[in-house]
Amino acid sequence: MRNQQDLDTRQKMILETVVRQYISSGVPVGSKAVADQWPEALSPATIRNCMAELEDQGFLRHPHVSAGRVPTDRAYRFYVDRVLGSTRLSPETEAYIKQNLASEELDPERLMSRVSHVLAEVSHNVGLVLGPALEEKLLEHVKFVKLPDHRILALIVSKPDLVENRIIRLDEEVSQRELDRTADYLNAEFRGWSLGTIRLEIFKRMEEMKQLFDELLSNVAKLLMWGALAEESPGLLFVEGTAKFLDVADFENVQQIKRLLETFEEKAKLVKILSACLDNRRPGVRILIGKENPTLEMHECALIMAPYRYRDRAVGALGVVGPMRMEYDRAITTVNYVAHLCSKLLSGN
Repeated sequence: MRNQQDLDTRQKMILETVVRQYISSGVPVGSKAVADQWPEALSPATIRNCMAELEDQGFLRHPHVSAGRVPTDRAYRFYVDRVLGSTRLSPETEAYIKQNLASEELDPERLMSRVSHVLAEVSHNVGLVLGPALEEKLLEHVKFVKLPDHRILALIVSKPDLVENRIIRLDEEVSQRELDRTADYLNAEFRGWSLGTIRLEIFKRMEEMKQLFDELLSNVAKLLMWGALAEESPGLLFVEGTAKFLDVADFENVQQIKRLLETFEEKAKLVKILSACLDNRRPGVRILIGKENPTLEMHECALIMAPYRYRDRAVGALGVVGPMRMEYDRAITTVNYVAHLCSKLLSGN
């Protein structure tokens, strides 16, 4: 199969026309429909031959016995690469998004829930938001409270979230005085650090201070190892608009929709995909189309996602999922705009 870079100008224009018309109508596109949109005087027969070549090259297919053709995931990828960043939302849509998100009363968790709803409403697809993972949160304050049966309550105040409560069980007794001293050390040394980085730094200091290993550092290490800041737990996943798939004609059968909805219920696969957005080496919107999705159940879907930030640090991701026949230009622009706005709101700008 040829790559999209190998297509000539006529093939590219015809392929873009087919994709646009199919996204708009959902009906297989024939050569006459393309000719009606063609700026030059080309016959339907010439266009039909070109479309046959595109089918041989894996960009178009016949869904059934029909004169028309529909795009494959390779065609959608070609189209997305051409339209990416070429449109912007209307002033009315931007105002709607700001009005629904820019509320001083919203705490971070409610903001994430609201963002997933707005993404679903504006893009007409399923809205996804992955909240900040524990590793990515920045420490503001920590407090340890002694409980019965060797249990410790860890209260972790972080940015951009508010409070995490974790119960830790130790093998030995630790006094409240020792816990207070440990919390004071963490608050004084590591305020503003990510929780994952704190853990690495503590074990580095332990290694460097083998000969001077004191009780304080020992207590810090115990609490870290037993769960105060140790788990690489993913953030909460907010999903809004899954019922929209019940109204989509693009999926071949009920079983396909059922498997897709089960994927949304399980959430772990979506968390893994969205977490890839947190790689700071690849900023911006990412798009997975058809078989580019690592999850088999989503091979008939498109996923558009982007990271959002707390100050200069990517802490979570958001996006939309829909059928491959989606309004890509609108969905891409929506995800990009909401990610930037969410970053501003979390960072206090």
